[in-house]
Amino acid sequence: MNDNEQTLVTLLQGLVRNFKWCPEDVTDLFNALLNRFTLINRNDSLDLLTWLLQMLHCIEVNYITPTWRSKSGKTLLELIRDTALSNEELKVCLADDEDKTLNEIIEEIRDGELNQVNDELLAKLSDIVSSVEAALRSHSSGSHLTGLKKELLSLCQAAEKTKKFKIRLTQMVSWCLMTLSESGRLIQVGTGEGKSCIVAMFAAFRALRGEKVDIMSSSSVLAERDMKEWKEFYDVLKISVDCNINKQDKDSKKCYESQIVYGTVEQFAGDWLRHHFHRRDIFGQRTFQCAIVDEVDSLMLDKGHHVVYLSSDMPALQHLNPLLALIWATANQYSKLGSGHIVGRKYPFYQVVLKQIKQEGFNELTLLQMAEDTGVLAKGTVTEIRRKPSLLNEKTANVAADKQVEFFRTVEMRFPSCQFALHSINTDGSIEELNRSSRESGQRRVSLLLNGGFCQYMYPDENSVMNAVEEEVRHFLYFTPCELSKTEGSCYIPGFLSDLVESKLKVWIENAFNAQIMEKDHEYIIEDHGIIPVDYSCTGVVENFMTWSDGLQQFLEMKHQSKLSDMTIITNYMSNVGVFQKYKSQIYGLSGTLGQNTEIETMRTIYEGIKICQIPSYKRRKLFEVQGVIMDDEKRWIRKICEVVVKQSQSTTHVGQRAILVVCETIKVANILDEALKDKVPNKMLYINNNRDNSIIFAKKLGAGDVIIATNLGGRGTDLQVSDSVKAAGGLFVVQTFLPKNARVEAQAFGRAGRQGSPGSAQLIICSSHLSDALQLLILTRNLLSFIENILSAPCQKLFLLHLRHYQSSNTMEKNQEISLLLKYILAEKSNTDMMVVKEIRDSSVAEQLSSYVDCYLPKIKKKDVLFTQYLETLDLFYKSNNNKPAESDVSALNEFWGMWLLTKLNMEKSVNELKKHLKEDLGKAMQQLMQRESPFSNLHYYTVYGSELGDKGRHSESINMYTKAINQDSCWAAVAFYNRAFASLIQQNRRQDPECLCQALEDLQNALKSLDLYWEQLQITQKYARQEIMEPISSHITRFDIHLNARKMDLVPAQTATGTNSWFSDYGVTVVDWPINWFDLNSIENLWKVVRRKLRDTRTNNIDDLKADIKAARASIPPNQSHKLIPSMPRHNDAKGAPTKS
Repeated sequence: MNDNEQTLVTLLQGLVRNFKWCPEDVTDLFNALLNRFTLINRNDSLDLLTWLLQMLHCIEVNYITPTWRSKSGKTLLELIRDTALSNEELKVCLADDEDKTLNEIIEEIRDGELNQVNDELLAKLSDIVSSVEAALRSHSSGSHLTGLKKELLSLCQAAEKTKKFKIRLTQMVSWCLMTLSESGRLIQVGTGEGKSCIVAMFAAFRALRGEKVDIMSSSSVLAERDMKEWKEFYDVLKISVDCNINKQDKDSKKCYESQIVYGTVEQFAGDWLRHHFHRRDIFGQRTFQCAIVDEVDSLMLDKGHHVVYLSSDMPALQHLNPLLALIWATANQYSKLGSGHIVGRKYPFYQVVLKQIKQEGFNELTLLQMAEDTGVLAKGTVTEIRRKPSLLNEKTANVAADKQVEFFRTVEMRFPSCQFALHSINTDGSIEELNRSSRESGQRRVSLLLNGGFCQYMYPDENSVMNAVEEEVRHFLYFTPCELSKTEGSCYIPGFLSDLVESKLKVWIENAFNAQIMEKDHEYIIEDHGIIPVDYSCTGVVENFMTWSDGLQQFLEMKHQSKLSDMTIITNYMSNVGVFQKYKSQIYGLSGTLGQNTEIETMRTIYEGIKICQIPSYKRRKLFEVQGVIMDDEKRWIRKICEVVVKQSQSTTHVGQRAILVVCETIKVANILDEALKDKVPNKMLYINNNRDNSIIFAKKLGAGDVIIATNLGGRGTDLQVSDSVKAAGGLFVVQTFLPKNARVEAQAFGRAGRQGSPGSAQLIICSSHLSDALQLLILTRNLLSFIENILSAPCQKLFLLHLRHYQSSNTMEKNQEISLLLKYILAEKSNTDMMVVKEIRDSSVAEQLSSYVDCYLPKIKKKDVLFTQYLETLDLFYKSNNNKPAESDVSALNEFWGMWLLTKLNMEKSVNELKKHLKEDLGKAMQQLMQRESPFSNLHYYTVYGSELGDKGRHSESINMYTKAINQDSCWAAVAFYNRAFASLIQQNRRQDPECLCQALEDLQNALKSLDLYWEQLQITQKYARQEIMEPISSHITRFDIHLNARKMDLVPAQTATGTNSWFSDYGVTVVDWPINWFDLNSIENLWKVVRRKLRDTRTNNIDDLKADIKAARASIPPNQSHKLIPSMPRHNDAKGAPTKS
């Protein structure tokens, strides 16, 4: 069977699978084609097979169904049997479709199952549209029209004037449906049918009536595009319009003064939060009057659970960085073996045993002596170790597995409570148990993997791994105030964060493992400004202003040694659902894919009273879906995609070159395919990142052989124009390389082809290894059945083609009958393909997810929205009680308290009334504490900040009291409080050198240095743990992560190295104490350090050691005379009229 013969069979089977033809009808069609060839092409040199492929391709690309009728009312069979028509005339009849009439459109709407329209509404609609259509057709001024007819006419005329195209009946019908609806309505308008025009015309109608209109799109790219494309239309109507994307506060306020504002729901939500929470005047007098939601299904369903929040800096959360780094380093010690077993870090075998024995007086050396006695260690080893402890690792590192098994058996006999299951890895990667004959006592056995003289714990499941990591982390975790131990690697966290740590530790550990498996160019990309999330499953948009919460962002930054951001606390938020519900009944939405019954019912449930209507296409749609393919491994999958792309980009005997859009799930896959197609297709472009200039992709129509490789950016909302030659060859061909998360995302990608009555095709080509294990097993089972079916059907296909070859030479009716019988058998073989089964299972899963969303997740969103509203009311009262000018520190403290309450006290199991009651009580107590100058959640930094505010006002005695409160709260982290208290005390003395005051100031400064030592140490701990498991061999090189943490260290260096620097001054004969009380001040050190840093600007260091050496050399290069000059240039705090140093 050659390629053309295989294509013929595939095309015939496609009529049954994709066009709803029955095998009998296809057989009749095929017979009619054979007869036509005999009658019309008898004397031509045209090959039968080539002619059949041309005709079937024409039927396919024009999506001719069994019910199709030509303009003259004839069926396909009647046209084929009409020998008066030439072949070219027949093709023209198949391709020629007129726009639907108004009556046809209304009848389709009336017959739609899900459409919520009555006859009265349709009658009004018909009257308005028919009148306006007549006026437009006759180029009438419309002076005789009134009301909505007049308004619609003027809008259509403005659109035609500025956009240079005729407004379609379906667009006018959509406009009328929204205009005549008293409450909100969601409308499905097919992709390519002109949604942006409908949106602009309806927005203009509402704006001309004096309303403010907000147009929300699924991405910032589409919002900015649509606003620019329709601005001239609005200008003609004298309607002000703007877009709220990427604007500063001043520009945002001006933007919201416009009658119509385009944007994303995230931006509208964020600006609302800036206005109401940050109390910036963004919205002015604007209220939520009318929302038009483009791609409404994406925003209400795919992103319905999204929550927007403005990050609230809480500097104290920097204290969590060492803990996050510890979690990251610990999680990286765990790995999954090829066998599926999970193992932890390596421990010397004696430490593992010692941990299990837990017998008083039984120490490491006792256990090693036991190992020596059983022959695991050589005689005299323990004596050597006693004499020289550094030999311990060397002597125990290489112990044979059989010796270890013997040793563990001895331990089990001596300590029956200790039982071990010992394993090793074979050369083929399988796991073998080494002590099956060990005595079983019914108690739990500790599973170990032996590796030289080391052991690794083996874990049965992920939950046990989480528990093990938590145990390890807690071993190094301390809450201050406490005695600072000398244990290497200890993490010290301020006690006021203990509740947060206890409530979130498991979540952070889970996210550390999530960060391990997340991939660059899949879930995120790396830009100059950091790690940026990608909405890969829906829109493909790089979400520049989004970050992950609960430590995930920080773990990814550690993974790639990027600049480390601090965790933020969520003190404000707005869900997409919350934004939409602010418009009450005035939400109008459009989409090319509202979805199936389950999805539509979900939207009706969430937004009560909203009505649905599906608008027919203005022409018969000609999108043909080629049978999908599921490949069993990635190499074959990539190869198959390349084969399809190359085939479609080349011409054949029956079809010309087409343009191809390849939609990939991730940027990574897009890059792989781009490389794979490098030498196969000459004209290809990448569309994978909205941060790039992609204008070249849309600058011209796609020509024959052009290929675009895109993520979902190339799906929803993308309008790709193709040349006439591409349309003649079958239009744009879309290859979807993954199974989309739902049918709507799939339809959006496919909807790039077959637009506006033009032909187009689409095909799913997916890899089974990317599916769930259950689906993979199902496909494997079906493949076995298909293999058997193919063996049985192959002879029939061969016989069918053999008869077809003979037919061309004999043209006998007998052969025709045999061909018909064989064709019926071939077409009746399969009912459901693997792809159809996979889609059905996916759609069932989507239904379950939506049900869970409505029943479980949505109530939680609404609860949080209610609580935030309550907090905003409390915040308003707090401002009013302080004459709208509360202290910044008090506002910050109250916001932090609210944020911590959400993290540590919010219990979603409670009713909303219970939660409101508890929140009211807790906020009342918090405000009472603030009135008494107490931190609501014992944050020592509150006292320090408030003390600085008092010092700025010259109230030094009160500021000292605040600094003292901070020190008493937790002296470990009170460096700034110690320093500021010393300074405030000296200022209060009015320069009098009171010995007691000076001594106290000196003591405070010494304590400040001790506290700074802890800060410095914890920065080093963060750096050590975060760099511990870099996969690439670059540990000696300085990364962005190092540069960032080193910058923080540099801020501490002047004080941290104060003693050494004073000695350095002294060595050069520089007198630091040259004026009263300056001997304790650190400004001389600060000035010296600034000089050192300036000298380092031109250095290019490659590793940490080089950096330290450069710092030392730079400091040594400063001559004594320059050091003398530093002293007079120092800022004298006493001359600052009481202004303290700000922290």
